Amino acid sequence: MPKQTIAEKAAKLICEHADNTRHPIRPPIPVEEIIEITLDLSLDYGDLDCRYGVKGILGATDVPGRTIAVNKRLLDDRKMEGRLSFTCAHEAGHWVLHRHLVNAASRVGNNHPAILCRIADARASIEWQANYFASCLLMPERETKDAFSRVFSASALEVHNVRGCFEGPICFDPAVENWHRIAESVQAVGNFSNVSMQAMIIRLQDLGLVVNKTSRMMGWRKALA
Repeated sequence: MPKQTIAEKAAKLICEHADNTRHPIRPPIPVEEIIEITLDLSLDYGDLDCRYGVKGILGATDVPGRTIAVNKRLLDDRKMEGRLSFTCAHEAGHWVLHRHLVNAASRVGNNHPAILCRIADARASIEWQANYFASCLLMPERETKDAFSRVFSASALEVHNVRGCFEGPICFDPAVENWHRIAESVQAVGNFSNVSMQAMIIRLQDLGLVVNKTSRMMGWRKALA
């Protein structure tokens, strides 16, 4: 499934929710509300490792039960709000993009009632598709570009240095090691309060707003080790 198709489906879901609630939807995108009202699904928080007998499950989409389940550990730490919202949006992506796969499997006699999501499976096709859907849902293109232009400019920000030459309270060098400052600036201006800095810097690069000209990856501190 091409990225453009995934982005269009995420945008359509936001429009449908705006129609249902009769008010414009702006960041922070109310993903839990979208799941319960517009997708008409139950949202459940529990010990998914115990429930499914598999370790490391962040979320699950139970298609026959019309339920999205999220690991309750994400509720326990307020620092995990970005991960919580992204997991909810990721599971919403599975419902929109992949529930037909579960229904098809059921028709041929295979017992696959739920899509289980673990970090270890992130490279699977349906997982990166659900991740991309979550990114588009929580950080819509228009709102993200608008916030970026208000902080930096309408043109792309090219990053040529790994280490920054300066960093102060007013300005900073847009280097790889300052990726979190870039993301945080856009988050604050755009009111993306339920999005992690890592998710934001990935989204900015995917939209071509931040162009990393170095060989180091932006978004993971270990890239600077």
